[in-house]
Amino acid sequence: MPRQPEAPWPLRTGPFHRQAAYELGMTRHHLAAHCWARLFRDVFVHQEVELTAQRRLDALRLAAPDGAALVGRSAAWLFGIWTPPPGTLVPMEIALPTGGRRFDQRGVQAHRLVFDEGDLDDWDGVAVTTPERTCFGLMTRSSPTGAVVWADCFLHHDLVTAAGLRRYADERPSWPHVRKVRDAVARARAGAASPMETRLRLIIVDGGLPEPPLLNQPIYDANGRFLGVPDLGYDPPPFGIEYDGAYHEDAQQRAADNRRENGLLIADFPLLRYGRYDVYNSPGRIVAEVRAMLNKAG
Repeated sequence: MPRQPEAPWPLRTGPFHRQAAYELGMTRHHLAAHCWARLFRDVFVHQEVELTAQRRLDALRLAAPDGAALVGRSAAWLFGIWTPPPGTLVPMEIALPTGGRRFDQRGVQAHRLVFDEGDLDDWDGVAVTTPERTCFGLMTRSSPTGAVVWADCFLHHDLVTAAGLRRYADERPSWPHVRKVRDAVARARAGAASPMETRLRLIIVDGGLPEPPLLNQPIYDANGRFLGVPDLGYDPPPFGIEYDGAYHEDAQQRAADNRRENGLLIADFPLLRYGRYDVYNSPGRIVAEVRAMLNKAG
């Protein structure tokens, strides 16, 4: 058996295709050594390379057939507007042109999609569905609430416009779930900065209360001093509604939250605070408490 050669440096910096290894004098027997990990059928990586989300994407680009494009949450991650929950990987979702060869690889969701002219874009050298098509696709695959969450997210990052999403839906009246997309766009707001803020807002509106007019808008005291940026708010009566994510459990963040909340209270702008458990388990209480605050102004 031939002696295992030293791993060529170009192959130790990231994923590579089998052909690139052959061009550097490697053979299939060399690639079977324990120092190489096979990510896809013909794509490998050295065991010392950290498999970040970007490197997993690079590996997928090497393995995917011509004409493949990133779609769904993979595209949303590439746009920089979505990250997976802690402890989970960025999903690898691609779309293949109809009539082309299949792509069955572990860990990859491969869809057959028909693309209209203008549906594909190049994002830093990666073939991907446009933000408008990506958002539309994610909305069709989500619950009614989830569709609004995706619309809010793309609107907040200025990747789409509400008018553009409506136009895209109106031009495809026979596509599945297009009515859900239209309804979600009608309920979307660009000011929501996180999915849970959107869910909190929808609980309030679906509970029969007025749409919160303030979304991540700065609050100042009577002297013009900046006090903070509540997630949601009403004025009148002046009060805010805050969603506390996991990062609020940090001691320094908690101290900053206290300073902000104290300043808002001094300026007669109290805060209602809610967390993940409240949003998913106590929507009725949220509506009742917001209604009570609104009733203070008659």
